[in-house]
Amino acid sequence: MGLLPSGELAGIVAEFLTPGPDLAGWLTLTDPGRLEDYALAGVAVAWRRLAAWATAGELAAVGQMAARVAARDSKVGLGEDGRPTRVTAEAATEIALAEAMSQSMASWWADLAVSLSWRLPAVGAALWAGQIDLGRARKIAEATRCLSEQKAREVAAAILPEAGDLTMGELTARLRRAVLAADPEGADERRSQAEAEAKVVLHPDDEGTATLAGYNLPAIQAAAAMARITAMAKACKAAGQGGGIDRLRAQVMLGLLLGTLGHIPPADGAPDEPPSDGGDPDGGDPDGGDPDGGDPDGGDPDGGDPDGGDPEDSAPGEPPSDGGDPGNDAPPPDDRDAPPPDGYDGDDGPIPEDPEAPAGYADDGLDDGGIVPAWPGLPSAIGPGGAAIPPALARCRAQRPDRPVPGLLDLTVPWRTLAGLAVLPGKVGRLGPVTPAIARQLAEVAAGDLAAAWRVIVTDSDGHAIAVARVPHPRCMAGQADGFDSPAGAGTGPGAPRGVGLVGRVTLTLGRDMVIPPGRTGAEAGGAGGPPSPPSPPSDRLAMMLAVAWRAAAKAADRAEKIAAADAVAGGCAHTEESPHYRPPPRLREYIVARDVTCRIPTCRQPAWQADLDHTIPHDKGGRTCKCDLGGGCRTHHQVKQRPGWQLTQDRPGHFRWVTPAGRTYVTGPDAHLV
Repeated sequence: MGLLPSGELAGIVAEFLTPGPDLAGWLTLTDPGRLEDYALAGVAVAWRRLAAWATAGELAAVGQMAARVAARDSKVGLGEDGRPTRVTAEAATEIALAEAMSQSMASWWADLAVSLSWRLPAVGAALWAGQIDLGRARKIAEATRCLSEQKAREVAAAILPEAGDLTMGELTARLRRAVLAADPEGADERRSQAEAEAKVVLHPDDEGTATLAGYNLPAIQAAAAMARITAMAKACKAAGQGGGIDRLRAQVMLGLLLGTLGHIPPADGAPDEPPSDGGDPDGGDPDGGDPDGGDPDGGDPDGGDPDGGDPEDSAPGEPPSDGGDPGNDAPPPDDRDAPPPDGYDGDDGPIPEDPEAPAGYADDGLDDGGIVPAWPGLPSAIGPGGAAIPPALARCRAQRPDRPVPGLLDLTVPWRTLAGLAVLPGKVGRLGPVTPAIARQLAEVAAGDLAAAWRVIVTDSDGHAIAVARVPHPRCMAGQADGFDSPAGAGTGPGAPRGVGLVGRVTLTLGRDMVIPPGRTGAEAGGAGGPPSPPSPPSDRLAMMLAVAWRAAAKAADRAEKIAAADAVAGGCAHTEESPHYRPPPRLREYIVARDVTCRIPTCRQPAWQADLDHTIPHDKGGRTCKCDLGGGCRTHHQVKQRPGWQLTQDRPGHFRWVTPAGRTYVTGPDAHLV
């Protein structure tokens, strides 16, 4: 037997070393750039096994954290084998703070840790040994969650010997078969339960686009819907429209949902009427090509959409997060072993595109020429055509402009962007940051809707809110300048447009220096001169809204300056805006929401408007209903704060200090706005 080069020998040794400190020490001294090709593969495998070993250690510690929190809670406690009977919100919060995770990610991470430590110890041991990685351990734990513990262990025992050598697609298929074989009676019941939780979710993509998807839909109906979309897309292509089949499918789907899909002309030489035999009127494949594009198991482990929020990240029992809008579903809880992109089956590449489609339909997804059609336009209103604004929605718009209007778009954008003085992104609830062009388009739509709520947030030089003012529409100017005393029904009377406008609320952000130049007061700035002239002014109706907002911001900034002066004289908070009541009045509530933006625990992105306005010092123990003792806290963290051992202080208005029962300290200050 010949001698092996030292580099190749090193790669072979590393490939079969037991994961642990020795392997870690050896690998840190290895320079991949100097290894032979054969050795590189062994070193890559060694690093992967070492990562699995390290992850197993992290999960073991997380499992113990969950168990210790449960042990000190008399309503939860531990089982006979030491496992927590459930993962509590308090445990998830401690883990989230320690590992900089969202609440839902921490809850899912703790559930996995408990499962691998107690429910499926063999899977946990395989992860420790580097025989499987995190993705495979997670897949086994999630696939067997529906089974009894005994059956789950039996399935895991049968799968584990080969799990490390299977692709994720192969592992998924084998797990499905094994679970069905282990509990065939429960399969239909599980399907029915999943269908009961069907939902449509929206989340942003990195490229500034968005994903709209349905989850847990009845399989046959979903496949039929996909077939219809595909047939219509093929009809568009046969009629000469350019673009790949996937783009045409997307355009058809949006057009159908928005009600703005244009007429699809017949293909050249085809009659403009359906066939008499009742076949496919578009001439396409009635089966619609591939049944779907993506791994149906590639979803979010915590039951959300694959938010998010931003995921964006909602834990059970708390409002959805995103950082912006109700119903927002955040991205996967973490990027660790994220599911494959849509159109991939988690195995060997893209799902083939309708291999049996008739010739001439170009189902390879490529553009075969022709004019690429524009995306369907936006509707002027949503809901049934011509329907009046529902009374409940009208009240929500008029009485609570601090909250987004349910179901409608919520736009936040710098005033300067709309005025043409800067090119800064906006933000749309559920979507997150959007380009200035999209922000201006939505603002133009809202400017023509008398029922849309407008407000302006004035900030200091660091982007922190110092004042908030409501902005009345120029055609509804009966209220005072700051809008807090405007008639409750403004914009919803007989003269208001019918239908429900697309944009429910617009929030403008504006720096103090833009409305109060040095040496002038807010009152002087708001009463003379006017806003700066933009190089390229917007439309007349948007220009009017911006002018009204600028004057309201100037007066709000002047009021904020007087409050700041009183605070300076008092050497702290002068309690100028304090209320004797438990619930804060509208002006104070809207200021706190604008100041905090999100829940005040450092890792939580629940929007403050969706949270409880919590007294740092309880109101019944002398806490003030004032900016120095109020802060946004989602319901989950509001309750966690009240658990034994937790301490929360507000060192100065808007600056919070959390101390966990373990003695670890975390601080957070006001969120900044883009101006």
